[in-house]
Amino acid sequence: MNRKLILTEVLYAFIFIFIIQANVIALDDTPSMQCAGGIVAPGDSEDSVREKCGEPQQVLRPDPQEPVVWVYNFGSTQFVYQVSIVNGQVERIQTGTYGGD
Repeated sequence: MNRKLILTEVLYAFIFIFIIQANVIALDDTPSMQCAGGIVAPGDSEDSVREKCGEPQQVLRPDPQEPVVWVYNFGSTQFVYQVSIVNGQVERIQTGTYGGD
């Protein structure tokens, strides 16, 4: 393996262990997410989410068998949202801890 590939794998492992795992423990399901452009709910398309909320701060896919997770951090006065996307549609919305600036 080349050095760049090894460093990339180490980085992904670090992100998964220290960021994703920490948020997974503290997540709660929520029926919707309020964004500047409107309300996002399960069943909405990826394009609709982008129109209402903009691009996510992070896109996570820890395992190819799992949904893609879009992470939205709206600042320190609001919760971080994780939006699970399956087949181009919102499957689940979860909130974590308060975000950061």
